[in-house]
Amino acid sequence: MENIVIIGSGFSALTTFLKFKKYNPVIITATQKSYTNLEMTKRKALNINKVFSSKSVSRGDFSFNLKNNTKLHDRLSLGGNSNIWGGFININSLNNDSMNQFKNIGVNFHKLVQNQNGYLSNNNDIRQLRSSDNRILDTSKFLKNFISGFVETIEFKNNLIKINYFTNNRKLESLTTSKLFLSISFPQLIDLLYRSQLLKKNFNLLLSEFEHTFIINTSNSIKIKSDSDLIIKYDLIRAFKHFFGFQKSIDKFTLKLPIYIDQIFSKNKVRLKLTLNLKDKMINQLTLEKFGHSIHYCNLYIDEININDYLNQFTSNLFGVSAPFINQKKPGPISNDIIENVWSKF
Repeated sequence: MENIVIIGSGFSALTTFLKFKKYNPVIITATQKSYTNLEMTKRKALNINKVFSSKSVSRGDFSFNLKNNTKLHDRLSLGGNSNIWGGFININSLNNDSMNQFKNIGVNFHKLVQNQNGYLSNNNDIRQLRSSDNRILDTSKFLKNFISGFVETIEFKNNLIKINYFTNNRKLESLTTSKLFLSISFPQLIDLLYRSQLLKKNFNLLLSEFEHTFIINTSNSIKIKSDSDLIIKYDLIRAFKHFFGFQKSIDKFTLKLPIYIDQIFSKNKVRLKLTLNLKDKMINQLTLEKFGHSIHYCNLYIDEININDYLNQFTSNLFGVSAPFINQKKPGPISNDIIENVWSKF
């Protein structure tokens, strides 16, 4: 039996691993080898790949019927969304212990300095997480000891949790733990709860995020329309770098062309309402507003019950640490909220 098991391998999984490192937590994560041959629905609309990233395919039990202006993401890969993200974080409220844990494994908190790395923010506490080779943090480079497996179901018995998973050769195996941490995407979370018979009727689902947009401009300075907005400015090279998912450092390259992209997070909350139909295995969108393009959507509710409270109905030894379980406090990066949640809650 294991003391702690983590399902997933993205940023929240690495954060949880560092928090409980002394207990030698076991990580189970989907990789291309672990799910390629499984008979599940391919969900092309949920794929999120970039030119320079490893390629992944969304697969699961439920199909998603979404509006054209809504984007949900499901990256089944070692490292998850950290394969393609920008690595930004707000260090304002992070405690020293959490930051030191990252520094101890070679992850640095780089300041955004326009004439040095092509970035600028109206918030001096915004940093970019980089590994010692100056790449944007990709958690797959740090989580080396893991079980490659696709988790089929979880079961509860005598205050323990049994995890049933498919290995790379489609063999169903299991392990038991006293505490289980879920570090998986919203679509994979719903699929896992369904397969584990923790969703037994049709539900309404609710997600939220701060309003988010990109604006092209010719100014190398930041013009603030609202004090509550958080802005990250990219020069043209850095904008293309992120668009194509290139995570290596190109700080030495500059382009004296006055074209910039402002990524703006505003205080306005946007909500996505969905309805889950068990018979049809379909999740349908109810709201019409643009949603999901920041990839920071969070704070899942199932029939007006917060996801953390929902899971607590079944056992007190099952915990969520990824975005669906987070109530983001301020507009901007959500990585700091993930760290704060793990360090303050457990």
